[in-house]
Parts: sequence; structure tokens; C-alpha cells
Amino acid sequence: MQTLFDYNEDECPWYYFDSSYKTLLGACLIVFGVFGVLLNAWLYATFIHSHLVIFKSHVLVLNLCTASLGRNLLGFPFAGSSAIAKRWLFGPACCQLFAFMNQFFGVFQMIALFAIVLERYLLARYYRRERNVYFRYYWTLIGVCWMIAVVFAAPPLFGYGMYSCDSTGTVCALLWPSLNSGARQLGFSVPYVIVCGILPIVGIFFFMGKAIRLERIYYRSEQQREERRLTKCIHVLCIITLALWIPAAVLAGWQWLPVLLYGYRPHVPQVLALFAPIAAEAATSVPVLCYLTGDERIRAALLGRMRKHYALLHPERAKRYRRSIY
Repeated sequence: MQTLFDYNEDECPWYYFDSSYKTLLGACLIVFGVFGVLLNAWLYATFIHSHLVIFKSHVLVLNLCTASLGRNLLGFPFAGSSAIAKRWLFGPACCQLFAFMNQFFGVFQMIALFAIVLERYLLARYYRRERNVYFRYYWTLIGVCWMIAVVFAAPPLFGYGMYSCDSTGTVCALLWPSLNSGARQLGFSVPYVIVCGILPIVGIFFFMGKAIRLERIYYRSEQQREERRLTKCIHVLCIITLALWIPAAVLAGWQWLPVLLYGYRPHVPQVLALFAPIAAEAATSVPVLCYLTGDERIRAALLGRMRKHYALLHPERAKRYRRSIY
């Protein structure tokens, strides 16, 4: 059984990757990583110094921000510097830990995105039935995000699945198995694709469509129109984020399907191997930018507009302050 320290960084199954592309990859990862850290840290600081977290929906925003910030902190210090150096710099054990954390935050991002969409649907459905969504539902959703991320990131460290070098040869990632790899490899990879890929994507579009339809029918007041605008913002967030994850999905399919069907690992196009991690790194900045444009309270807090700075007030004072403005 493969253990944490059995990985040999010289055993890479992929063909040679042009060094000039590695330099470009490292530079892009650093640029997008620094930008994402600044944006997500800005949002974190805003939550710490305000009462935004009292609004229940914003708890899930902070949850998604946690996944994005974790992905950023892995992306440019480790992956970016290793790509510029044209090899992994931090030893085989750290490469395995990097792959674990990268897998963890990747799954976390997907499930956190689904949790936000599910919350919009539950709010619209419970409003129709004159019921409330309590805080325990939000903490349950957050707990499920953490649990699923751990369940589908830890097994390769113990032989169920495998972390090996990625197609660029600079970091470690999940190595897609062949039909001859055994039950341990396939028994992890197939449920991983279904639970962390197919089901969340189908659920995101299904529940988002249901939420938009219910809100169009039942939301009439000004406050409810704000909720509708927030739902549209989340819809845009989902579409842009999933679009930026398409290159990574294509890369995974390019790597796995030939191995699964024909038993060999094909040469990965360098443009695809380059663009997939850059797009995934850029996706971590999308939530803050979308909320900056679509959520009035978060926008007011982030931009620090003192004249309408009700997002930093206690909710009761914020309501009175908004009435006095409008």
C-alpha cells in the first residue's frame, strides 16, 4: 500500500513539458494568486470588522471565501515558485501534502458553491410556506462541505487512489487510474467524479432554476427584490466559476479516458496543461467580484462608502438607517 512518504518525485508518467511554458505558468499563478489573496483577505477583514456575518446568507459567502483563500495560499507560494524553478522544490512528502490540500480545497469549492445555490432555493421554498431557514441549516451545510472535502482528499494518502506529478511535472495531483489499477484506485476515482463533479453541477443548475422561478412568483417587496438580485448574482457566479473550471475538467478527461479505454497515457497538449491551472486559480477571485457587484451590503462594506455604510452597522440600526436614506 502506498503511504505518505512512498512517492518518488522522479517517477512521473507524463512526457516532457516545455520549460518556457513552466515559466509562464509560474508567473500567471503568482499574479492570479496574489490578486485572489488580496480580494479574499479583503472580504475576510470586512466580515471581521462588521456585522455581515449576522446575516445568515453571508455565512455561506464566508465559507466559499475560505475555500478560495486556501486555494490561493497553495497556488502561488508553492505551485508558482515550483513552476518558475521548473521542478517541485519542497520534497516528496510536501508534494503529497500539497496534492491533498489542493484536492481538499478544490472539492470544498465545488460543494460550497452548491450549498449557496441550495440555500437560495430553500429560502424561496420556505418563504412560500411561511417558514424560516434557521442557522442550524447553515452550519449543517458548512459541516457537510468540510466532511465531503476530507472524505475525497484523504484516501490517496493511504493507497486508495494516488497522488503523483501533474502533466507539467511541477506539482502533485490525482493520478487517474486505468482498468488494471485495481479496486482501490477505481473505487476512489469513480465515486469522486460522481459525488464531487457530476452531482453538484446538476444540482447547481436544477436548484438555481427552481429558486429563480419561485422568486419570480412570490418575491414582491423591496427587500425581496434585493434577494432576487442576490440570486441572480449567485447565478452569474456559478456560471463564471464553472466556465473557468472547464479546462481542468477537459484536462482530467484527456488524461483519464484513454487510460481507462485503451490503457495508455496520451501526450497532454501544453496549452491545455498550462491553461487549466491558471483558469482554476483565476476562479478563486470570482466570488468576491460577483458579490461586490451584486450584494448591496457586502459592496457597501467592501468599498467603505460612509454615506451608505449600513453594512457595517448592527442589523437593526442598518434597517433604520436605510429607511432614513430612502
